[in-house]
Amino acid sequence: MGCGGSKESTASRKNSRKYLAGHGSSDGFQGIQLYSAPAGPLTAKDYKGRLVTSEGTQCVHLPRSGYTIRYAYVSQRGYYPDSPDKQNQDSFCVHTAFNGDPEQHLFGVFDGHGDCGTQSSQFARDKVRQHAAMALQFQQLSSSACCCC
Repeated sequence: MGCGGSKESTASRKNSRKYLAGHGSSDGFQGIQLYSAPAGPLTAKDYKGRLVTSEGTQCVHLPRSGYTIRYAYVSQRGYYPDSPDKQNQDSFCVHTAFNGDPEQHLFGVFDGHGDCGTQSSQFARDKVRQHAAMALQFQQLSSSACCCC
């Protein structure tokens, strides 16, 4: 994923993720493998099926400042050998023009764990959005109700 202007070559990405280049330094890390391709019981199709992604970079424009924010997301369901069909317990939210304001956006990641991990992360996702919206509405109401005579 990524925007067209930030893509690096496959060779450079592979080298940067696979090895730490010491370039003759005396720090002892030259040529030590830090990353290796995934190996194990999952096929490439299984691995890809465990991902939830934004299918590339999304963009949102901030009209007052003229900035454009680019974002992407990916979530990978964990691998549990005793429970291969275990659900991804993570949740996320993307709310552009949050609360009707094109300058405000809400992005959140909620990491679920345990027996109620899915419900917990979804609860947090929903409540954070609701409480943030209520706080913004309260702030707008209180500032418009302020009487400065």
